[in-house]
Amino acid sequence: MNEQRQYNRVRFSAKCSLSHNNISYMGHLENISENGALISFSDGVVIPRDDSCSLTIYLEDENSPLHVLIEVVHSNFTMIGIKFSSKDVEKQERLHNLIERLTTGQGNLLKAQQLYCRESEE
Repeated sequence: MNEQRQYNRVRFSAKCSLSHNNISYMGHLENISENGALISFSDGVVIPRDDSCSLTIYLEDENSPLHVLIEVVHSNFTMIGIKFSSKDVEKQERLHNLIERLTTGQGNLLKAQQLYCRESEE
C-alpha cells in the first residue's frame, strides 16, 4: 500500500459524531492530522468512499465543539478514515491550533520520558 499522507498523525482521543444523509453516528477519534483523522465506532457504519459528511468533535478543553466538513477516504464497518474538506478559515485555524497543542503536548511528554530514561540509567 502506498503511503499518501502529507501530515503526521497525532494520537488523539475524543468523542465525535459523524452526520451522513441526516443520520448521526457517535464515534471516537483515534488520531488526527492537519489533513484528516481516523474514527472508530462501536456499531457498524457504512458510508461509501468519497461521500461528504459533517463531523463534530467534542473538545474537553473548549466551550463549543468543532464542526467541520469531511470526505470519507476509507471505510471498513467500524473504522472510517476521513479527510477534512472544510474551507472555513476559522474552523481550519481551530483545527490547526488543536494539532499544534497535541503535538507540543506529545513532544513535551517524549522529552520527559527521555529525561527519565537517562536519569534511571545513571
